Amino acid sequence: MPARQRRHFRKLLSLALLAVTTLLALPVDNGIPLQPTTATSATLFDKPQFAIQLGRNRLRISGVTVSAEHEAALLQLAREQFTDAAIEADFQNTVIVSLDWETLSARLLYLVAATESAQASLDSDRIEIRGVSQDPADYERRRHFLREAAGPNRDLLSDVIAVDSSVSFDELCRRYFASIAGEPILFRQSGTGIRESSYPLLDKLAEFAFDCDNSRIAVIGHSDATGDADWNLQISRARAESVAAALKLRGLAAERLLIEGRGAAQPIASNETVAGRERNRRIEFELR
Repeated sequence: MPARQRRHFRKLLSLALLAVTTLLALPVDNGIPLQPTTATSATLFDKPQFAIQLGRNRLRISGVTVSAEHEAALLQLAREQFTDAAIEADFQNTVIVSLDWETLSARLLYLVAATESAQASLDSDRIEIRGVSQDPADYERRRHFLREAAGPNRDLLSDVIAVDSSVSFDELCRRYFASIAGEPILFRQSGTGIRESSYPLLDKLAEFAFDCDNSRIAVIGHSDATGDADWNLQISRARAESVAAALKLRGLAAERLLIEGRGAAQPIASNETVAGRERNRRIEFELR
């Protein structure tokens, strides 16, 4: 697989695709690593946090560091290990961390480099990484390297799944989209408010859009049969627009969204019951 296609997969993507067997859209800086930016300093009362997020040719390193030298070392390691990635750094400098913080943060970054996509974090109690890898042997070797440094008093939670590099990226995207697009987004009656139970699906779609960025997504609104046909058509489109707005807030570019309203013409349940009408007040998605 060419180098430019090696970093496509996030945790939610892998779980849905393999099933046994991927909110954040990171800024791209034309592939040029950014210099560390120091935010407001962490205080004595903050629990130190360090995080790494790797997406498609994007790497973000953020959180607590102990010195300018530590930050420089992390950026140097990032440039060496992620040669194709645009790098963003957002550091907070403090000395109120454990003595092994420099070593653990560097080894965690080194471990993430053995994945195609990942989210990783370090704090005073635990280290966590989730993602996918096309080279599980290399990943395991690096994980052991980190485990040695972490010692017995810090948990290391690793949930990284191997993917088959023979499957094309476009096919992976189609499979993942099919696995999530059937889930319903539900609305309150006669309104455009999205029920909170549908928020996880919006998060999944934003994850999908981040990785499968060659695709456009049609957002198609449907209504129940309450009200006349014109009203149902209007409310169905308004609901589609509400969902599109929620996806934009999660980082999806507006030009990748197509919005349609189909009224009550395509029910999936009886409009004679409350439960049926709720199911008919829905959004469907198509990959185009």
